[in-house]
Amino acid sequence: MDKFSVLVIFALACVATHSSPELKGSPNELKAFLYPSKNTVTIKGSVEKKAYSDKAIVNLLVLTEEDKLSDAVAKNSSVRKLIREALVESGVKHDDINTSKFSTSPQYGWFGDDPDSFKVANRIAVNIYSEQQLNAIAKITDSKKEVSLSSMDFEHTSKDEFEQKVKKEALDKVMQQKSFYETTLGLALKPVAFRDFDVVQTGSKGAKDYSERIVITGSRIKRRGDADINPILNRKQTFDEIEYTATIAVDFEVVSKN
Repeated sequence: MDKFSVLVIFALACVATHSSPELKGSPNELKAFLYPSKNTVTIKGSVEKKAYSDKAIVNLLVLTEEDKLSDAVAKNSSVRKLIREALVESGVKHDDINTSKFSTSPQYGWFGDDPDSFKVANRIAVNIYSEQQLNAIAKITDSKKEVSLSSMDFEHTSKDEFEQKVKKEALDKVMQQKSFYETTLGLALKPVAFRDFDVVQTGSKGAKDYSERIVITGSRIKRRGDADINPILNRKQTFDEIEYTATIAVDFEVVSKN
């Protein structure tokens, strides 16, 4: 090969090198250039449904006071036994009656270090499922001065099943919108990802408005002087009517129908 041929090959190589495109940019920019993102759309479905609590947890306070601690304890035990018997007779199961441990509080007079009497408090939590059982509890609190209604909480026992139901309806709504867009716009949508948000559970508007005005006629909700044994705690509020809200978002890739 003569000197002229070598120069020609070298010149052609230089031209080829300079004519190749040079890619510059950040890693994300280069990735977007080399692997262009797919054309995707997101469809969101949301459903709200109401349900009613089918279980109530009634909390009773049994408070007895005697000169001797042993007498106060014995009387408290006797009252709780009568309560259990009356509740079982009304249809409440033994397993739905739960008793807490004792708490005692010495009562001192104006003078002296020895207590004048002893107060013994015990809490009873009762699971009820009918108005008849609630009436039985109301009769007990009305007839026995040692018993007072401390609080009442509500529970929806089919919570998990109901959450799945509203999730399914939210997903059905997404798929209905998908079919609508495919038919109307003449395209095909392929699901590639989804986001399942937590189901929100809260009291309905009516339940919230009414929650502060519930009165059980004839029952002693709280008696003066019990504040030291029966304090008002920051309890989580529950409602008899619950509103479930489920939201699901699905990402679809726009694909060719062919």
